Amino acid sequence: MSFAAPKNLLGRLDPRPMVRAVEDWWFDITRHVETAGNARKPPASDVVGEVRDSYIYAPVPARNARAVLRDLPVKDFSEYTFVDLGSGKGKMLFVAAEYPFRRVVGVEFAIALHQLAQRNIARFRPRRRPSPVLESVLANAAEYDFPAGKLVVYLFNPFGPDILGRVLDNLERSLEREPRHVAVVMLWPEHSGVAARRPWLQESRKTRRSHIFETAGPPARGR
Repeated sequence: MSFAAPKNLLGRLDPRPMVRAVEDWWFDITRHVETAGNARKPPASDVVGEVRDSYIYAPVPARNARAVLRDLPVKDFSEYTFVDLGSGKGKMLFVAAEYPFRRVVGVEFAIALHQLAQRNIARFRPRRRPSPVLESVLANAAEYDFPAGKLVVYLFNPFGPDILGRVLDNLERSLEREPRHVAVVMLWPEHSGVAARRPWLQESRKTRRSHIFETAGPPARGR
């Protein structure tokens, strides 16, 4: 006797969550890390600074992360430091470490997630090439002092427009001190308009999943 699922049930079945779970599991087990699973919004007692309009941590799908890195307006990755704002357990750090960045830095304000990221960094085993310098910094993104040199600044909806505006203010001040090329990468962005309104940023590429900006030149002083 054969069994056929009702058509209305077949229409509701969605294999994507299971495929995503398998992909997350495979990424972690092959790199000796634990990045899968969302994390709840932390209490005020477990963060640096204020919670305000921060969002929950969700690990980026590796295929989405690689696609956005392929779209970067960057010729030589070794000249750039990759900075992930709201890096959580470190998933994007480990994807970026498979590319020849000079340095890969995660910035996380939740103490528990930062500690998980540090443990993951200690265990991490890259698959493609020797990884660059990897680190997780415990800091509030709104107060983060960007490192010197060319940058790729990555955001996967870690916070709302208020914090994003403060982050871009800090980045602009950093560019005033040291004019250089910077790419701002926003994956599945909800607030890319905040970046689009900055005259010192120009659109580099926009797709269904990402919005990439880059510096259009040194920002004007005396803003």
